[in-house]
Amino acid sequence: MNSTSEHEQASAPALVDDTSSVAADFFDQPGLDECDDAQLIVLAREGSQDAYAELFNRYSYAGRRLARHLGQAEDSDDVVAEAFAQVLDLVRRGKGPDRAFRAYLFTTIRHESGRRAKARKRVMPTDDESTIDQAVPFGNGQLDAFETTAVRAAYESLPDRWRTVLWHLDVEGRKPQELGPLMDLSANSVSALVYRARSGLREAYLAQHVNSGQGTDACAPVRARLASYVRGTAAAREATRVSTHLESCARCVDVYRDLLHVNRDVG
Repeated sequence: MNSTSEHEQASAPALVDDTSSVAADFFDQPGLDECDDAQLIVLAREGSQDAYAELFNRYSYAGRRLARHLGQAEDSDDVVAEAFAQVLDLVRRGKGPDRAFRAYLFTTIRHESGRRAKARKRVMPTDDESTIDQAVPFGNGQLDAFETTAVRAAYESLPDRWRTVLWHLDVEGRKPQELGPLMDLSANSVSALVYRARSGLREAYLAQHVNSGQGTDACAPVRARLASYVRGTAAAREATRVSTHLESCARCVDVYRDLLHVNRDVG
């Protein structure tokens, strides 16, 4: 029996894409969105479909983005659905991930993408025998190429002064008092500057995870502000615009949810 009042049901924003039926009951499960991945895995292992739906809700968008990155643009939905099904089967049998669900899922997506790519190659007519049955690289479950590119692009988007202080402190391991004379600042001012620079780097890194495509014209300005919205640095008017748009756009909600969980990782 559903204990939610008719008034609460009427006022709840319809944020879930109808095509994502596995996550359709997300908003009827208070508390699951506050669980970490390890807790959700335990609940899923005990038979909770809602817990696994929450994991799907968290990582399906990022999974589709990875599948497209691996050359599965047309089949990204199928690749992700198959990967989630494979992981769920393992979880129900007491195997699979205990904590790092995202990494485990992405490894599965890599393998499924590689399997499909290899299957396509097998049915392609060719006179070149050297191309038959070549190994398909899976990357050992690592996202080195994407993550490295995202970090580099985020760093390069920062102001020169921020890049300078981050390089000296975080790469070269120097102390704020050492940089004072170099940057014509006091040690306290250097510390304040590096705090802002690190915060800016985290926000810029989040922005690299935003897919600007697959949306309407109204989505573009909202997605440009999603990183600052998630980080809590957006101006009040901009935050209101983003919030209003999210109430009626399931595609942007997918992007927003992915950024929430990436943001948990970057701190």
